[in-house]
Amino acid sequence: MVSFKPVIVLNRARIVAVVFAVCFAVSVYLEGSESTWRCVWPSVTALSVVVVSRSAVVGLLAGAVSGAVLLSGGSTLGAVEQLVVQQFWPIFGSSWKLSAILFTLILGGFVALVEAGGGLQSLVRRLLGDGRAPHQRMQYTVFGFGLLVFFDGLANTMLIGRLLRGAADRCGVSREKLAYLADTTGSAVACLAFISTWIAFQLSMIREGFALAGQAEVSAYGYFFKSLATNYYCWFALALALICVWRGFNPGAMGPAEARARAQPLVANSAGEDQSAAGNHWGLAIVPIAVLTVSIPVLTYWIGSEALWPVSFSKFAEAYSHAEVYVPQILVASSVLASFVAAIAYTGSYRAASAGSVDYEQRRTLNVFMRGVKEIAGPVMILIVAWMLGAAISQLGTAAWLSELLEGRMRVALLPAGIFVLGAAISFSTGTSWGTMGVLMPLAIPVIYGLTEGVVDIDRDRLVVAAIGAVFSGAVFGDHCSPFSDTTIVAAIAAGVSPWDHVRTQFPFALLAACVALLLGFLPLGFGLPAWLCLLAGGVCLLALPSVWPSRSVASG
Repeated sequence: MVSFKPVIVLNRARIVAVVFAVCFAVSVYLEGSESTWRCVWPSVTALSVVVVSRSAVVGLLAGAVSGAVLLSGGSTLGAVEQLVVQQFWPIFGSSWKLSAILFTLILGGFVALVEAGGGLQSLVRRLLGDGRAPHQRMQYTVFGFGLLVFFDGLANTMLIGRLLRGAADRCGVSREKLAYLADTTGSAVACLAFISTWIAFQLSMIREGFALAGQAEVSAYGYFFKSLATNYYCWFALALALICVWRGFNPGAMGPAEARARAQPLVANSAGEDQSAAGNHWGLAIVPIAVLTVSIPVLTYWIGSEALWPVSFSKFAEAYSHAEVYVPQILVASSVLASFVAAIAYTGSYRAASAGSVDYEQRRTLNVFMRGVKEIAGPVMILIVAWMLGAAISQLGTAAWLSELLEGRMRVALLPAGIFVLGAAISFSTGTSWGTMGVLMPLAIPVIYGLTEGVVDIDRDRLVVAAIGAVFSGAVFGDHCSPFSDTTIVAAIAAGVSPWDHVRTQFPFALLAACVALLLGFLPLGFGLPAWLCLLAGGVCLLALPSVWPSRSVASG
């Protein structure tokens, strides 16, 4: 039989080359023009090449090169200098990005130790109970872990995806579904949590918005709590994830992915696991995980708090604000501490099951850790290329250009919906939730104050709270489905799927949650409907969705 695979690969390579050449030519043309397409062209290039090539690295690199051409001044040497000096090299001058790379690599080794210790298998078997409906129970387990790891979106997606990947395979849950559940419970939970690595930045952006509106003496934390009920996208995204597990709701490309996973025979252990350790106590897994989970908020509180006792929520918030600059180092320190605990647990468990010498066990432990690091090292390159594209997008002023589309173009009642749509557009096209907050929050609050000045029949405070929730919701939407988002890429890497497969299977869920947030959340909220009633209406709509939406449902048991 003649194989057509080489022909298909060759044709795809030619198509990618043609698309790349066209994008490069358009970049050269736009370099000297004043067209507004300059701002969004790198994102368009990256998305086009990702779709054609199905390679995140190739697409993101194409977008980064396109941005370098636009910023180069018209010379090839200038484009190379821009790409290397302005987009690539600054990554290694950023403590946050270096820490994110280190944290990701160390966490890969940590997870390898936890998996090899055998306690994780025992923990999953305990959570799955008697073995009936393992697919559904496994998904509930992933969702529950996502709620527990509330302190950081990146840590959530990396830890859960990588830690539960083997268990999901054994239970017949697709890795696409694993990536979706880990990604959804990552940024959404971190954005809603009042103690997280996000909270200091969120509060600072709220303060900045009020300061620009001439209202310096306000409680940013108080407004954050008020905005929780209006952060519709985050609530609805979490609700939809839970409903899709409960009802077996799998719209779009997720249905075939789940069907393929269900068709695979369930196995007791995945290849490469230590059979000698498979029966170890579940505590060998839960203790290192607990150390990682607890050490991040504890270290943050210890570094940022002036007095450790008495403990209160307000002191935690203040400590996170003071320790914001140390968060990257805290993540790395926590992963090192957790890895050390995992190494002790793994060495002890294997020594109890064998008669190896201490030196041999130490070498074996190091080999297991480095195997996990190497497994995650290649995909980290995707993260680096995404940052290169982000640098070009930032220098071109894409977010600021999109923001100007909002001001002065709609009535006051439509502002919450307009802010959400614009935030979603910015976060999707730039791939950064924090960048979206940083651009929109200082714009949204002053706009509300300016447009309601002297108007007596409008509740300004309610609109301000709605605007804050809309900014947060729009920012997280892009984090969930943008091909350029670091959390999207990390979720795919951790779950063991390609970023493109993760984006195309998750996008229908994100779009459904966004539409419900817009139509039943921000639009009626802007016209005066109570926030809780919008939440209730959206929840009822999502509950009814599996009954009316044409999707490929997969039996959960």
